[in-house]
Amino acid sequence: MSLFRKVLYPTDFSELAEVAKDYVLKLKDANAQEVVILHVIHPLEFSLPQFDDPFAMDVATIYAHIPEIEKEVLKKHEEMLNTMADELEQQGFTVKRVMTIGDPKEEIVRVADEEKVNVIVIGYHGKGLLERILEMGSTAKAVIRNARCPVLVVKRERGEG
Repeated sequence: MSLFRKVLYPTDFSELAEVAKDYVLKLKDANAQEVVILHVIHPLEFSLPQFDDPFAMDVATIYAHIPEIEKEVLKKHEEMLNTMADELEQQGFTVKRVMTIGDPKEEIVRVADEEKVNVIVIGYHGKGLLERILEMGSTAKAVIRNARCPVLVVKRERGEG
């Protein structure tokens, strides 16, 4: 059995996520067969009415309660997810698309567990000095701490951004 048979690839559609995707593609040589592409939308990105627990809502429920302009943003995210999935399928992967609402740190770990993936491939932005001192907002660090499977962390190349 392949060590990396099923891969979770969380993406925010950033340039760094594209670099991480290149590593997902390279895992094909290590007999990776299936990729779960995950895009997490934080509830604070949308102007939602107050709900008891917006983190427990699915995309369809959110969609029914957001203004038209935000529906367009959500539609664009779905299109980008589908384009990415098509590219991975053309490379021979079986692909599952997952778009969810919640805290990315928690959703990545939750989906990894639910999907029983063998590895998570995630980009790491490498914050500046102030962010490192204050330990602010590193999704990758939280995933490394809480994931039950190996995490392949893809860093920005030296000299970039």
